[in-house]
Amino acid sequence: MTAAAASASDRRVLVFRALTLAAIVCLALAFFSPIWWVSLKAPQYPADTFPDGVRIHFHMDGVKNGCEIRKNQEVFEDEALDCVHEMNTINHYIGMEPIEKGAVIETMLAPYLFVGMGVLLLVFMFYKGPYWWLLAVPAAGVPVGFVVDYAAWLWYFGHNLSPMGAFTVKPFMPTVFGQGKVAQFATFSYPHYGFGLMLACSACLLLAMLIRHKQLKDAG
Repeated sequence: MTAAAASASDRRVLVFRALTLAAIVCLALAFFSPIWWVSLKAPQYPADTFPDGVRIHFHMDGVKNGCEIRKNQEVFEDEALDCVHEMNTINHYIGMEPIEKGAVIETMLAPYLFVGMGVLLLVFMFYKGPYWWLLAVPAAGVPVGFVVDYAAWLWYFGHNLSPMGAFTVKPFMPTVFGQGKVAQFATFSYPHYGFGLMLACSACLLLAMLIRHKQLKDAG
């Protein structure tokens, strides 16, 4: 290998490792960020009280309140609306199970899975042996895995309604992405910035794999 070729190879290694490190950072930040948000809007939830509707945020470690703190003019202090509880109350009327019953195993294992993927990426930065690219596949596939799991749980909730609900609703598939309607409720389901971090992680890793492939190929 000529000096020029060796220098080019060294630059590719630096870029490859920088991209992998960026992917690790994005993956770590995604774990602590809201990944997806869902909101329900209806006339009985006025905009001055629920400006974003009854909103919840899905995190890797569970479901959290998506409603903002508001100013209570009656008692002159701040109060936080518990939209997870409110969402469960709404769902109860149509016989749907509490949100917390979904993805229990996934949320329990998420910290270990993310740490494991981080370790694999650290090895990925230096390993040059056979099937080196497999080390990055789990982290690169996180966005797809999340959407598939999320959609599967939505299907489960929408197709396992209790007949004891106050209102009878036929089994349905809740909206995975976009706007829908259930009874008098307008439903909204969209990715949050945590999902953007997941996509950034995947993009960094795909680019890193291409650069690594070129570098190893040229190195012989």
